[in-house]
Amino acid sequence: MNWRRYVFLFHRWSGIVLGLIVFSWFASGIAMMYYSWPLITESRQRAMLEPFDLAVLTTSVVGFSKAATVDQRSTPVGGRLFRRDGHLIYELWEDYRDGHVEPVALVDARSGLPLTPLDSPRAIAFARSVGGARTAVRGTALVDRGDRYMMSGEYARYFPAYRVRFDDDAGTALYVSRGRGAIFGVVTNRTRLTTWLGVVPHWLYFGWLYDRRELWTWLNLLLPGAAVLMALTGIVYGVVQLFPRRRQGQWRVSAYGGVSQWHHVAGIGFGLVVLTWSVSGVLEILGSGNSVRPGQAARARGGSVAWRQVSLSEGDAVRAARSSGALRSDRLLSVTLEQLGGRPGYDIQSVTGPEVWVDAATGAVRGELDSARAAQAALSVVPTARVASAERLDRHDSYYYARRGREVHLPVWHVAFDDSAHSALYLHTVTGAPVGFVDRESRRWRWLRDGMHTWDFPAINGRRPLWDAVVLPFMLGGLIAAATGVWIATRRVRRLL
Repeated sequence: MNWRRYVFLFHRWSGIVLGLIVFSWFASGIAMMYYSWPLITESRQRAMLEPFDLAVLTTSVVGFSKAATVDQRSTPVGGRLFRRDGHLIYELWEDYRDGHVEPVALVDARSGLPLTPLDSPRAIAFARSVGGARTAVRGTALVDRGDRYMMSGEYARYFPAYRVRFDDDAGTALYVSRGRGAIFGVVTNRTRLTTWLGVVPHWLYFGWLYDRRELWTWLNLLLPGAAVLMALTGIVYGVVQLFPRRRQGQWRVSAYGGVSQWHHVAGIGFGLVVLTWSVSGVLEILGSGNSVRPGQAARARGGSVAWRQVSLSEGDAVRAARSSGALRSDRLLSVTLEQLGGRPGYDIQSVTGPEVWVDAATGAVRGELDSARAAQAALSVVPTARVASAERLDRHDSYYYARRGREVHLPVWHVAFDDSAHSALYLHTVTGAPVGFVDRESRRWRWLRDGMHTWDFPAINGRRPLWDAVVLPFMLGGLIAAATGVWIATRRVRRLL
C-alpha cells in the first residue's frame, strides 16, 4: 500500500466522522455573518440615557461619596450619575478582569437608598424606559443563568437577570441584571434565528455541553484540529488526482463524475479556505487580544479612589464647566466620577458638545488630554518603558478596531512605547482610562487568528457590502465542498451497512 492510499483512506474516514460538523461550521458561519450581537454597545448605551436639566442638580442629591458607602460588598472605583425611568440614579462601579469597569450597585440619588437587587416591577420600569414606554410587556422571567441567546461567558457576571419581553413586531427582549441593575442585552426575532442557525452549532453552545467547560474547550480544540488534517489530506490527494490522463493527452480535470467530481473540484478550489478556517478555528480560544491587561486600569487611576479629595459636588462641577464655557448645554446625559493619576474628577457628558473634565478637588476645567498628559498617563500604566510617540486617533487602526455588533471607543490616544515588545496603549482622550493594549504577541494573534477566521483585514473591515462580496463566495465554496463530502460519506456508510 503506497502513501497515496494512506492519504485517501485517512481523508475518507475523517470525512465520514467530521464531514457533517465541517458542513455545519460553514452553514452557521454564513448565518453569523448577519448575527445581531445581543450585548449592548457603547453608542447604544449612550442613546439609552435620559437627558436631564442642569437645574435638577441644584436640589439636594446624596453625592458620590455618600452613595459609595451604601454597597458594602466592595469599594467602588467610580460611578455615574444618570437618569432612568424619570429618577436620578447613582451607578457604582467595580473593576472587571479585562480592565473595564462594571456596575456593581444602583443607589437612588435623592434618598440614598439602594435600588439593587432589583425587584420585578422596577426591572420592568427600567426596561420600558429604554425599550419603549408605549409598548406593552408580553412577559417577564427571572433567568438564573445565561440562556441560549446570552450563553457566552462574557455575559455570566450579569446573571441572575430579568428577561423583559415586549409585544412588538420584532419580539424585542431586554435583559436587566438583578444584582447590578444594568441593562446589558437586547434580543429580537432576528437574533433568535441567527443564534440557532449560527452561534449554537458554530460554537457548540449546547447547554449540557457548555456546563462542562473543560470538555467544551477540548472539543473546540480537537474538532478543528482534526478538520485541519482532513483538509490537508484532501488537498494533497486532490492535487495528485488532477488531470489523471494527461500523459495520454486527455486534459479532463477529474476522473470522477457526478457529486464526486463536484467534491474534487470544489475541494481543490476551496480546500485552502477550509484549511485556514480550521487552523484559525483552533486558535479562536487561544492567545491574547487587544483588551486591557489586568491591573492596567487600576494603575492609570493611581490606586483606590481618593474620596476625601472630592470637595466639589457634581452640581458644583457642572456649574463650573458651564461658567467656563467648556460645557455648552444645560441638557446633561451623565456625570461620571473617575480618577486619573490619583486625582478624582468628573467626566460630564451633555446632549450636545464634547465631554468636559472637572477636577473634583480644585474645580479646574479642561477638555481632552494633550499629548504630554496622555504620555504621562500611559507611563503610569507601563512604567518600565519609554514613550516613543503619542497620536490622537479618530478612526480605527489595524489592531484597534470594531467588528460587526462590537464597538471600541473613539477617539483615543495611541501611545507607543519603545520597549522590546513594541507595546502600545490606547487611552480615552478625556478620562485617560485605558481602553486597549497591544504588544508583539497580540499583534501576531490578530493576524493568525482574527485575520484568518473573520477576514477583518483593514481594506475591507467595516465596509459592507464589500466585506460580504469578498467573504461570502469563499464561504459558499467551502459549503459546497463540505456538502458534497457529506453526500459521499453518507453514500459510503450506506454501502457498508
